[in-house]
Amino acid sequence: MSSANRKKKFWQYLLLPFAWLYGGVIYLRHFLFDSGLLPSQSFAIPVICVGNLSTGGTGKTPTVLYLLNLLKNKRVATLSRGYKRKTKGFLIADATTGADRIGDEPFLFYQKFPDAVISVGEDRTSAIRQLLEPTPGPEVILLDDGYQHRKVKPGFSILLTDFNDLFTEDFFLPAGHLRDSRTAARRAQMILVTKCPRQISLADKEKITGELIKYGPKIVFFSNISYQTPYCLKDGHLAKMDQPLHILLVHGIARAKTLRAYTKELDPDFMEIAFEDHHNYTKADMERIRANFQKLPSGAKMILTTEKDSVKLVPFKQQLEDLPFYILPIELDILFRQKEDFDQTILRYINNHKK
Repeated sequence: MSSANRKKKFWQYLLLPFAWLYGGVIYLRHFLFDSGLLPSQSFAIPVICVGNLSTGGTGKTPTVLYLLNLLKNKRVATLSRGYKRKTKGFLIADATTGADRIGDEPFLFYQKFPDAVISVGEDRTSAIRQLLEPTPGPEVILLDDGYQHRKVKPGFSILLTDFNDLFTEDFFLPAGHLRDSRTAARRAQMILVTKCPRQISLADKEKITGELIKYGPKIVFFSNISYQTPYCLKDGHLAKMDQPLHILLVHGIARAKTLRAYTKELDPDFMEIAFEDHHNYTKADMERIRANFQKLPSGAKMILTTEKDSVKLVPFKQQLEDLPFYILPIELDILFRQKEDFDQTILRYINNHKK
């Protein structure tokens, strides 16, 4: 073990008393909901929750996008909190809405699926009631990052866990990344292991599945992030990837290990500007990006960012138009030839839902 790892381990031990205190509060909260002392409401239509037990970065956004595509022939609504938005209360995205009003992830949902009802609201119970008021209302609601919102009782919960940081090996904040108890996994109907390596072995799959099903759900799927051809922020044309590139990676996502690994395949010596998760970009950031871009070696150059970041960079298009700024689209791939099984599990729940 390196000295850096020993130092990390030492600080984790120091933080254990605070983690135990945090965990005690979490267990008490769950007891109050499980015993009925705090109410939890079900709804007459299918409600699918996509969430996790840890803080950020497990792949909720690509999972919700996958489900939106799967359900594109149905009347589907999404409900998110709208993290770091400049508004409050319940809102539904429309043509006048920007990322500042509903948050970056919901705005990305709206950009890609404008026919879906994309909504935000801190009070999930009240927001769902408002979604159901119009006639005809949605046939299914996707609850984005709703696993800890126990006032709503979803009919089907998909619990995400990062292959590189499984919840079975994690601990409560602040000693670890868990914001919820590992035993809370029993409320899920499915566990989806995200960000797996492309060449994950069958032995690893079976070992991880065996560990995860100890916590309740018997349905476990594995997925990875499939990176697509980058497209230009300015006009949408596809990047030429058949040449050596010098890359400046710009992003504000919680856990960028997979993103960095992919970028390193394109440019082993890439430069990076990493902002905090859900970062709101400023003019000063644009100048910083420009200054760092100029430090790249001569040759074919590219600034690469995520789709989630891109929705907050659009207001700076004019300031960036002379720079080769490209957006890296991603797709969720279900591994081990189980895509059809995954899809049918979701569709079966919706079709069999009892009103």
